[in-house]
Amino acid sequence: MELDSVRDLKATLRQSVISPLAALKSSELPAGPTPGLPAAPPTIALGVSHAPGGKNQFVLAVRIQKRGLENSPQIESIKRQAKGEIDVQYIGVPTKRAAIPWTQKKTTPLKIGSSIGHYKITAGTLGGFVRSRDDGSVLILSNNHVLANENKGKKGDAVLQPGAIDGGVNPGDKVGELLRYVRLKREGTNLVDCALATIDSSVEYDTRTLTGMGKLAGLGDAILAEDDAVRKVGRTTGKTEGRVTAFELDNVVVQFDTDFLRFDNQVEIEGAGDTPFSLGGDSGSLIVDGDRRAVGLLFAGGDQGGTNGKGLTYANPLRTVLEALKVDLAFD
Repeated sequence: MELDSVRDLKATLRQSVISPLAALKSSELPAGPTPGLPAAPPTIALGVSHAPGGKNQFVLAVRIQKRGLENSPQIESIKRQAKGEIDVQYIGVPTKRAAIPWTQKKTTPLKIGSSIGHYKITAGTLGGFVRSRDDGSVLILSNNHVLANENKGKKGDAVLQPGAIDGGVNPGDKVGELLRYVRLKREGTNLVDCALATIDSSVEYDTRTLTGMGKLAGLGDAILAEDDAVRKVGRTTGKTEGRVTAFELDNVVVQFDTDFLRFDNQVEIEGAGDTPFSLGGDSGSLIVDGDRRAVGLLFAGGDQGGTNGKGLTYANPLRTVLEALKVDLAFD
């Protein structure tokens, strides 16, 4: 199919097939395996994938998040309407990329990919540096759940490097303060998981070094195509390589501490070779293309799906993040 045809089909299916599933609120579901959380709602995410062997041809990407939906009437309806031009995978429910007990060091100057976090969380990843459109100040970029503790943080809260699980203590390892964030919505749809922190005047920082890759070259394209090669530097897995497996992916349900949250217009990535693209603690990582241009902000992943069986990673398009926060990428 042409790209516009896939987009039109996706919009039609969202109304006829996906919306009835999404209407079921998580609070109405039975208890789930995570204490305090209900079961994950039954969902199907829709996006765009490249047609195998077809230049500039695309298929509908269908991502099933509940096993019981694999042979459901909803999937059969989607297959009929897509007329076989479809890429179906079971992905389960991704979770925010929270931290695991992994030794990390304090970095001076601050660098892309290093351990960082709100003083009340474990740790995530320092994604990169941005410049305020208001006053030109350089700020730290990462996820809401890394810098703002899933909406619970207050402006002025301490941000530590390294994060607490890596030995960071407040105030000794304070490098900045929470400035602002885009709220994560429990009802409705989210587009981004992002936040900003100031940098203390005594703290040095390096806006360009991508350890093991070279220098950040700037801001990449607005839309990533399927099969585009990407890389990242993250707190847990360091430098990894992967490829985009779907883009413009809607209705992705992700498990956070507080609830299952829905995201639209996301990028899906699988790791290269036999390794995952990300693991817990890589949240907030800046994703770059083959020319080292920034294209995404990593926020979630799971151990299901992918041709290598190592799971899939999810990212916000970086241009969407920058617009939501009213900042520009700093790479000078």
